[in-house]
Parts: sequence; structure tokens; C-alpha cells
Amino acid sequence: MTSTPAAAPPSGTPAGRSTVRWPAPAVAAVTFAVGIALVAIGFTRLWSGGFVGAGSPDSDWWFLLPLAVACVAMLIKRRTPRLALGIATAALLADLYLGSSLGTLLAFYDVLYAVALTASPRLRRVLVLAAAVAVGGPAVAVLAAGADLRIALFVGVQLFALLATPLWWASDVRRRDELLDLAAQRTADLGRIHDLSRERAVGEERTAMARDLHDVVASHMSAIALRSGAALATPPDSARDRAALEAIRESALAAHADMRSMITLLRDSAPSSPPGSPVPDPAPGSATLADLPALLRRADAMGVAVRLRDDRATGTAVPPAIEHAAFRIAQEAVMNAVQHAPGGEVEVRLAAGDDGGLHLRVRSTRTRRATEPVSSGGVGLLTMAERARAVGGELTVESTDNEWVVEARLPAVAS
Repeated sequence: MTSTPAAAPPSGTPAGRSTVRWPAPAVAAVTFAVGIALVAIGFTRLWSGGFVGAGSPDSDWWFLLPLAVACVAMLIKRRTPRLALGIATAALLADLYLGSSLGTLLAFYDVLYAVALTASPRLRRVLVLAAAVAVGGPAVAVLAAGADLRIALFVGVQLFALLATPLWWASDVRRRDELLDLAAQRTADLGRIHDLSRERAVGEERTAMARDLHDVVASHMSAIALRSGAALATPPDSARDRAALEAIRESALAAHADMRSMITLLRDSAPSSPPGSPVPDPAPGSATLADLPALLRRADAMGVAVRLRDDRATGTAVPPAIEHAAFRIAQEAVMNAVQHAPGGEVEVRLAAGDDGGLHLRVRSTRTRRATEPVSSGGVGLLTMAERARAVGGELTVESTDNEWVVEARLPAVAS
């Protein structure tokens, strides 16, 4: 009878793994009782010849002495496995000298299995080498003594079954535990990957929301601040002030409409797509290139001369995601010109790209500096670049003392 050792599980052992272990004293007691029963029925003196049986006693009860020593080794196999193996081996040799009994052999099996299961790789190699010597040595000795080859092979097969079986069994159990550890580690790694993917998706969603908030709110708020600042900086004039208030109201209403559209989109949207998924089309009502004229009229009303030039073929179709990105980039570039170079000229040019995509170019001249610049926190350039990259395009910005050029090259299909 054998028992699984209660050594501490290796690092990474799954929490759900459970192994039923008998207490070592109980296993030792049962083994000793079985050994007594075997001696009582005369199941002793199993082999004879040479060293085996050389000290055959008059009474079979002498076989209980090596059995008791082997059972003591079973009690300490978990705390000091090497010492237990040495004691069990000595008890087995003493038992063989008396003629061999099955009870002592069972106790030796239990200790050898426990040591092989918990031993270090180096000790396991030593055990395998010792077993090979213990199996091959007697077989060679029998053959050298002049015995028939079949007898030598039979002795080798018997010893292999007796000594290699517990080592083989322990190796299989250990390999199973290692596979369970690897499976548990893989499950933990997959869980961490899932958590990282979710964190990345949440981060991308927050970045997208921040970009949309900037595009929707910043341009309109900048227009309101510029118009109100210009009106306050000049002497009161009923007609001019009324026009400024009308422009401010128009910007406020547009900001309100865009915010309402975005809130509706956020409330109705499905959960975030995993990273790397295709860019979805904007929701119905999102800004497109058809809204460019209205945007340019607002910029013109704020003191910037704006010209739209569309060099594309008539009826050119652009995917909604590309149109949305192009409009937001143009909106940010134009509003930057309004904020930082009032009184200048802005040209918005649309052209077909070499790969069938869309080429957007916004060029603004600086005739004078803004007297009251509106702080944007430097987010505008970042949001434009992110919008271009989000659909698989690229954005470049060139700036000189008298000119500012934004170019976006967007693909034919959003990636």
C-alpha cells in the first residue's frame, strides 16, 4: 500500500487541485498489519540463492523486525525523504538476507515512490541510476555464474518490475502535476491578457471620447470666446454687437446639437470593440464633408477669409468614417487659424489621393497675431493626428512665421 506524499505543492499549483492523502501513520500501521498477516499465513522466504536467504531464521516472525524498521521509515518520509530511503533500503537488505517477505517490500515501495515524487531532478537521476545498477548487476552476475540466459533475463525482469515500477509511477504523477501547473499558468496568463486588453480598450475609448469632446466643444467655445472678446474690446455698437450675439448664439446652438448627438451615441453604443477591430462608421447625423461650407461660413464671420477648393471628380464617394475624420481635421485646422491668426486667409483643398483615398490640405496665412489668444492646451494637433491614424492615414503639419499648413492623407477604406 502506498500513499501520496504531503510535500508542499510546487509554485503555480492550481488552487482547485485536491489530492486525497492518507496520514503517514495510518499508512504505516496498515502496512505493518498487512505484513503481520502475510507472515502469519507463511507468505515469506519468497526467494533464495546467494545473499538472499543466507540468514534464514528458524521462525518467520523474525521477518517482522525489518518490516517494523521499514514502517518507521514510512513515518519520516515526508520530513526527511533521503534518510527514510536509506532506512528503508537497509530494512529491505536485511529482509532479503532473511529470505524476503512481501510486507517489507510494500513498505519499501511506499518510501521509494514518495522520495521519487518529491525529489530534486539530481536526486531522481541518482535513483534511476541506482535502479539500473540494481536491475542489471544481479542479472549480469547470474549470467556470469554460468546460469542460462533465460534465467538471467528472468531475474532482470523481476528486479525491473520491483524497483522501476514506483519510479515510473512517480514520474507519471509528477508529469501530470506539471501539466496541471502549466494549464493553470496559461489560464492565469490568459486572464491577465484579457485584463490588459480590456484596459487598453477602455483607454482607447476614453481617448476617443476626449478627442470628440475637444472637436465638438473646443471649436464652438473658441468661437464664442473670440466673438465676445472682440465685441468687448471695441466701443459699443448696437448693430455690430447684435451680429456678435447672433454668431455667439449660433455657435452655442451648434455646440449643444453636437453634444446632444454625442451623448445619444454614447448611450446607444454597444460595448467597446476589442483592439484591432475595424473602425466603425460614424453614427447617423455625424459631421461629414457636406458640413464644410457651414463651418467655413462661421469662420468667415469671425474675420478669417476662407476658400474651399474641391479638386475631386464630381460624385466621388468617400466612406463615412473617412468623411468624418476629414471634417474634424479641417474643423480643427480652421479654428486654429481663427484663434491664432485672425484676419488671415485660409484655403481648404480636397483632392483625390494617389491610392484612391482623400487628400485634405488646410493652408492659412498669418497677417496679424491674435490680441487675445484662446488657450487650447495643445490638444488640437494631437487630436488631428489621432483622427488620421484611427482610419489608417497620416497627418503632417508645417509652420513658418507667415504660413501654417496641415495635410492629411486618408485611405480609401478605413483600417
